[in-house]
Parts: sequence; structure tokens; C-alpha cells
Amino acid sequence: MQNSNSLVRRSASSSEKPNPRKIMPMLDQFQPFIHDFIHNIVDAKTDGNCGYRLVVGLLGMGEDSWSLVCTHLLKELGKFSNEYMKLFGGKERFEELRISLLVDGLTKVTKDKWMDITDVRYVIASMYNVILVSLSQQQSMTFFPLRSQPLPDSSVHRIICIGHVYDNHFVQVYLKDCCRLPLVALL
Repeated sequence: MQNSNSLVRRSASSSEKPNPRKIMPMLDQFQPFIHDFIHNIVDAKTDGNCGYRLVVGLLGMGEDSWSLVCTHLLKELGKFSNEYMKLFGGKERFEELRISLLVDGLTKVTKDKWMDITDVRYVIASMYNVILVSLSQQQSMTFFPLRSQPLPDSSVHRIICIGHVYDNHFVQVYLKDCCRLPLVALL
């Protein structure tokens, strides 16, 4: 005889194991529809150079080589200055970006030297011939190199993904399978 107030507990079968979800810091800083495509989020040192640190990290050069990115971007700007002046809307904005990239790696970085993804997006994509994906809570964007043509085999494209979090910090974002991302996430 069984009491009608007692609870009957069912045990889950061994084949119905819950799929544990990896807890990632700062995942809440990105749109929910993209969460399932994010494999990992890696924080960069918060010293004002986080944006440049993560670019070298994603390119495999080591986070402490961040000033090398500034040097490379300065060379890219110098080599194609006329095109970038048109892109930035004139010489004044071009010079502001160029000056922001002049760093010595020794002095404390002020806010005017922080990476602004809206300024350097095409410069990074073009300099390193990569597809740059920028994710944030406000807006996600994808940038392609300005002068190179897509490779015939899309599987060899180099895609790097930068996350902008808390309105003032960048993190490395590793995506599971970029080929299966929703189109809106990449555009």
C-alpha cells in the first residue's frame, strides 16, 4: 500500500545523461543566439593594450608581442595611405589613427592609445590577410581584407574573432565552426 502524498522519484536512465555546458566568463557580453557557437573565451591582460595583445595571440605570435601589431599596422597605413584616408574620411582622422599606433611599449598606455576596432578593423584584416569577426552585445561585424581576393578553398581562410566586452575591454573568442554560424552573426 502506498501513501497518496508520497512522491515517486524516477531515476534517469544512463543513456539520458545531461549535456554539461562549459561555463565561460563574459559569455553574457554576447548576443544569446551566438552562445552555442562560442567554444572558448580567453581574457587578455588589462593594461590598455588588450586589443593588440589579443590580435597577436590569435595570430600565434604571443601576447607580449603586442607592440609588433602597432608597428605592422603603421606600415600598412603608410603603404596604402591614400586608400585609408578615403576610407577614414580624410587626412585628419587618418593622422589620429596613425598617432594612436605610435607606442613605445614602455610607458603607461593612455586611453587615446587603446585599440578602437571601428578604426583598425580593415587595417588588421588587410595587414594580416585574415577575416576579422568582431562580436559584442551591441553589434557583431565581419571584415575582409581590402586588397586580396578570397581563396578558392574557403576551408583555408584564416578567421580571427575579437570580443568587445564591458564597453572597454577585448577578449579572444574561439568559435566552434565558423562555416555553420548564422549569416547574421558574420555580417
